[in-house]
Amino acid sequence: MRQRLYESAMSLFAEKGYNDTSIDDIAEKADVARATVFNYFRRKDEFLDEWTERRQESLRETIRQQEPQRSSTLEQLRRCMQVLATVNEEQFGIARTLVPAWVQAGRPITEEPYTADIFAEIIADGITHGEVRDNVDPELAGNLLRDVYLGTLFRWIDGEADHPFSLRDHLMVLVDLLVEGLATQASS
Repeated sequence: MRQRLYESAMSLFAEKGYNDTSIDDIAEKADVARATVFNYFRRKDEFLDEWTERRQESLRETIRQQEPQRSSTLEQLRRCMQVLATVNEEQFGIARTLVPAWVQAGRPITEEPYTADIFAEIIADGITHGEVRDNVDPELAGNLLRDVYLGTLFRWIDGEADHPFSLRDHLMVLVDLLVEGLATQASS
């Protein structure tokens, strides 16, 4: 039942928008009583929480499935950004609707920064393996990478066109830029 309600809500959010979808709409779409919705989701914003948790699990699962042989720090960061891009690109309508609702609900501030934590783990591993300078703060670098991801995502969903630019391509360029730096070799 929870899955049915979730799928009904996602379908309606993509069709009508988050703000224009009511609990009654979700109940009708799922062909259940309004009270049934509240048995699984006490408030409409709990659908946002479920959406976020599923995205987080998708990222974690993809990272777990990476080849047993350790990849370079850059490749690990690129892989995370690729997964994040894929999740959004495959569900553009939902992302375009729910990311602003997620922001409006204050989730970027109140939720644990799971992507920053994942990036920080990769950076810490890179320090351990001598691929990242040992004076880099993994938490700070993780937050910077999260900020790059979210800023790019916000610009991507805010565009006029259905797909204003390639989210994946932009994220790859930005990761490379952050890892390689802005300075020329002579300036280092």
